[in-house]
Amino acid sequence: RWHSAVSEVNGWLVLPMGFGGERHVTTAAWHGDKVLGAAVARELQAQCVGGQDELTRRFCAAVSNEHMAAHLDQLLPLTLLTLLPPAEERAAQVHDCGTLLEACVERVHHSGGADAIEELARYLLATATDTDADASEGEGGEARARREANPKGRLLELGGSVGPAEQVGGASHSPLFRAAASLGERRLAAEGGSKKAAEKAAAAALLASAGVNAAVLPTQRLDLARTASEADGSRASEAASAGRPLRWSAVAFREADLAAELKDGEDGEAWFRRRPTLHRSVCAPLLFPDAVRAVDAWQARLDDGALAMVRVQAARGGEGATRVFVTPAPTSTGSAARRAAGVLAHAHITALLDLQLSGSAGDEGEPHHTKAAPRAHSREEDHNGGSGG
Repeated sequence: RWHSAVSEVNGWLVLPMGFGGERHVTTAAWHGDKVLGAAVARELQAQCVGGQDELTRRFCAAVSNEHMAAHLDQLLPLTLLTLLPPAEERAAQVHDCGTLLEACVERVHHSGGADAIEELARYLLATATDTDADASEGEGGEARARREANPKGRLLELGGSVGPAEQVGGASHSPLFRAAASLGERRLAAEGGSKKAAEKAAAAALLASAGVNAAVLPTQRLDLARTASEADGSRASEAASAGRPLRWSAVAFREADLAAELKDGEDGEAWFRRRPTLHRSVCAPLLFPDAVRAVDAWQARLDDGALAMVRVQAARGGEGATRVFVTPAPTSTGSAARRAAGVLAHAHITALLDLQLSGSAGDEGEPHHTKAAPRAHSREEDHNGGSGG
């Protein structure tokens, strides 16, 4: 039933941008995560699993990103798998794999496929019980389950409790708070510089003791808003005109999509270097205006596949200031073409950043700055408008 239901899902509505998707699917994945979690909880109850520690261990193993990524080939139809990179490449993008499956759950749930989701929950539990559940703690006892950006929220979902935090020391301008968290028989306390920080630290510590890898620092959204510019419009028109025989069309990103999801306190440069994608390459001028002036992308349909082209303009002029990267060979899908060209552009931008770093290191009294505050830039495109795919 699950395979029949998920086969009806439009891949472009659930494909994360990390896999070349054209829209954020995090909202759908959030809803899908809750729906799937409820189904897994019901199945655990039906199996008469007892004890909160055992329930937590098996639940986290079943719905972890790592577990879902490892079984993606068995869980998704060929129509969806053809939109993804090979399994060996997906192994480095387990979060995107989890997001994809959760977004599929949301679409199936929206279509009334409750029975199909219950079947998926049974499969995840059956395949995780004897393998992932026992392996959810790696060497040294380090948890391998889902990395939670909101440990307090996850703990409450699992039936635990946190706080309230109380001040235990510190001056009026620098107080110290302590909060206690509990889950079943487990109880731990932690301290922080604010009530919120103490409660989050306590929840993270308790989840870690239960085998859940919880991030102490929150996920932050670094907005990279762009504004329209006549000069940029002329560049897009010029490139489209030059490629008219191939019917090039601009790859459009909505202003809301030009944002960096910073994990565990990383900065913009660390986020950019973490994964080579077209999306991150397009965000480069906003993150590194001293190194990259503009990044534009186009795609074209062929009889036997698709091509993508990315133009990177360095901030400093001179020979080689503008480079164009094209998909080495036609690909079966537009997302694969954009992904291939994006990887080439990302490597070039990374080289520009490294060059700036090495050059700045030799300038006395002139520190190196690759990370910059977001600034207005010269392109505004409707990400859902006419980019094809």
